Amino acid sequence: MELKLGNNKHKIKLSISKKEKNLLFILGITVLLWVSYQYLFTPQQADIEKLTQEKIAKESELAQVNIILASEAKINNELEGLSKEFLTVSKRYFPKANQPELMHMLNDIIDNGQLNVPNITFANPQKIEELDSDLMETTIPFIGTYKDLNNFFSQIRDNPKRLLVSALSLVKDKDDMLSGQISIDAYTYEKQGNINEGYFYTNPFVSTSKYSPFKPFEGYVEPTNIPDINSSSVMPDMQGKGYLIDDMEEDNVYFLGTSADVTGKVGKINIPKFGKSAIRAEYFISTGYKAERAFVVLDDKNITLKYPPDSIGIWAYAYGYSPATIGFRFKDPNGRNIDMEIKKGVDWNDWEYIYATPPQDLNVYPLKLDRIYFELGANRDDYSVMLFDRIECSYSLDENSNSGNTSSTFYIVKSGDTLTSISENFYGTELGYTRIMKENGLEPGSKLIPGEILVISK
Repeated sequence: MELKLGNNKHKIKLSISKKEKNLLFILGITVLLWVSYQYLFTPQQADIEKLTQEKIAKESELAQVNIILASEAKINNELEGLSKEFLTVSKRYFPKANQPELMHMLNDIIDNGQLNVPNITFANPQKIEELDSDLMETTIPFIGTYKDLNNFFSQIRDNPKRLLVSALSLVKDKDDMLSGQISIDAYTYEKQGNINEGYFYTNPFVSTSKYSPFKPFEGYVEPTNIPDINSSSVMPDMQGKGYLIDDMEEDNVYFLGTSADVTGKVGKINIPKFGKSAIRAEYFISTGYKAERAFVVLDDKNITLKYPPDSIGIWAYAYGYSPATIGFRFKDPNGRNIDMEIKKGVDWNDWEYIYATPPQDLNVYPLKLDRIYFELGANRDDYSVMLFDRIECSYSLDENSNSGNTSSTFYIVKSGDTLTSISENFYGTELGYTRIMKENGLEPGSKLIPGEILVISK
């Protein structure tokens, strides 16, 4: 091989053998490989080692994160369990002080027992700062047997709300009778938020909107026979004159059950028979070996019958059939309960006036109407919704009286009463106000004084 160097005039010829040519080729390849290794493969190897170390570090971090996540899931499960436990425990305390729930609850416990309790004393709530709670103290004097006392404590123990017997004093009287005094403490926990206040008691009316009464229950079909708001039906003829006792327009009505297996609520709904609204009552009753009741509590309405009417009843709207018995519960002057069955089973739809004859023995009067009840027999389940409006009673006309005389009743004037409103209540028209004026010696324009007694002729 010849290698020519220089121009045409000065040419230098170098001869390269085949062996030398091969060596030069190998040298070139070696230089190329060295340059590639020095400037390409070596940095890449360093990067690979660096990335490998980073991968190991990230895998270690990932393992730590997985450990933390597993621990967090365990903590969340424990927190959820504690939250449920807290909810269960907090439900056993009253959400706030100064409410009628404690009074109704103790009243129901006493009603279900045999202890003779002449009165109950409620102290003003005391603030317990360190517990962020209020203390409600109650004192209950009693007379009864050991069995009666044991039954009372059993109800306190099994009550859905936690009640603490803080003190007990007793003495033994003759005939194995005990007398003494029980002090009961109830605590509040105000951070319950909107926790339901328990099985036995629900605060009054939470809504006045027009809604489907069956909405809370699954399986119901939307009712199509909604009552006519402008209905003007009158009380059926019962051979006497009907008097309005309560129009069910006020808000002091509550729900109560005889056990934890009786739940429900009452509320106002603007689908009335009369006036602006009616009472909506829903209940779910599950019974075991004995009958249970759901109550619409009327304690605070002070509905009192001074003497026996021929009948007393209430307008009731039924959406479907039910085996529950509907009735009134009265209290006599000695605090004893008197039950009056109105309707044995619900067998109608739409509005119906249901009524019955109360006790006719004058010795048990005056009677206070304190509850409407739904009763379900043993080993049964039932749930339903009903509307109630206007409680009325009927007094017979005095057929034996002389033609110039009529029987009369007395009425105590309340704040806001007028002659026309009283006439409307008793005679069904405002035009009877002149008769009331004449029989009570009132002059036109006379102002009625609350507490004044008026004679009302029938």
